[in-house]
Amino acid sequence: MSTNEKTHWRVVTPATWPAPPAEMSVSTCAEIEECPRRWALGAAEYPELWGGRGYPPKLQVAALAGSVVHLALEIIMKQLMRAGVPSLSDPSAPQVLRELGGYTRVVEECIERILKRYVDNPRAGALMEHAQRTLRGQVPTLRARVQSMLSRLRLPKNAPSAPAASAPKSGGPPSRLPLVNGIHPEVEFRAKSIGWKGKVDLLVLGDDACEITDFKTGAADEAHKFQVRAYAVMWRLDDELNPSGRVVDRLLLAYDSQDVDVAPPSASEIDELGRELLARRQAAETALAARPPSAHPNTETCRYCGVRQLCDAYWGSATQVASDDGRFGDIELKITGRHGPTSWDAVVVRARDLPAKTHALLRLQQHDEFKEGARVRVLDGAIARDSEDDAAPAIVTLGVLSEAYYEVLTEQGK
Repeated sequence: MSTNEKTHWRVVTPATWPAPPAEMSVSTCAEIEECPRRWALGAAEYPELWGGRGYPPKLQVAALAGSVVHLALEIIMKQLMRAGVPSLSDPSAPQVLRELGGYTRVVEECIERILKRYVDNPRAGALMEHAQRTLRGQVPTLRARVQSMLSRLRLPKNAPSAPAASAPKSGGPPSRLPLVNGIHPEVEFRAKSIGWKGKVDLLVLGDDACEITDFKTGAADEAHKFQVRAYAVMWRLDDELNPSGRVVDRLLLAYDSQDVDVAPPSASEIDELGRELLARRQAAETALAARPPSAHPNTETCRYCGVRQLCDAYWGSATQVASDDGRFGDIELKITGRHGPTSWDAVVVRARDLPAKTHALLRLQQHDEFKEGARVRVLDGAIARDSEDDAAPAIVTLGVLSEAYYEVLTEQGK
């Protein structure tokens, strides 16, 4: 994919498909199982587009809000632990929060930090102002979410905050030494024997306790229970951080408004889950070995896919994304000529709710150039048609959340 004056993009598939991940995570495995093609397209390299890893992600404001909450929790929680404050009800908690500038300031700073991650993302430029304005308007709500989750946090009193791991003198990643009793935020487990890894939000170790807490900023999901149970397996099998093979005795999912205890796996269940994780990793690797990897287009899977514009299987199926009322969705058009300074005549090639060859008018936000005969894939366009006049063209309008891509018909990557 390459840019064309930063207003629309050109569709290509990778010259080389990516290798499977060296270590599997729960989220990556689930994504591969749902659609191997989606993961492969997203993980491939696009050096002609940008210097980042994989395909540049589209800004999703709802997901960004969750990232802001998660980062704010991490910052405040670490500060509380450094001060030896076990909960917000502790008399010392207000002073810790004042030193941070208060909840609102923390949330606002987190918004800036999260958005800064997208500064070099060529796909995000047009949405940055919209995302910043939307998130700033949500500050009171985001603050309340952070407060609610922290209000239920109970850390062991007088438990030491674990010292940060130090990097070796030669540089590189921090050393992975056995963890001592204390409070350990943002710990990455690595179960080398089965090729899995996972990062937990909070690990608390005591003489008689081994607890994992994972913060969740979305709706409760049964998949979250499997995730934390998988973390328990990875902790048991991490022979660097946990050489004695301690087992977890409490798993907690912390949501916006409730905490959910999950039954930790027993020693025999850990062995069984370990075999399951190994088998799933091997199956995922097999799926990714196909060239191209198989695609599983369906309405729900494709709705949130960030690379569906690159996927011929998606456009060749009848699963194009569309709102329930048909007013917004994805559509592929063939340009037949210029209509006006910022509009083009076209015919429909593919759309869920419009027949092929339906006449269409593509409206842009600014002047742009398309060649006659070019195919354009529009994501999240506004689609309108006069239901009483079959001869009237469908009006496809690009808004601030829309994207347009030239389709280039080439062989799949080798």
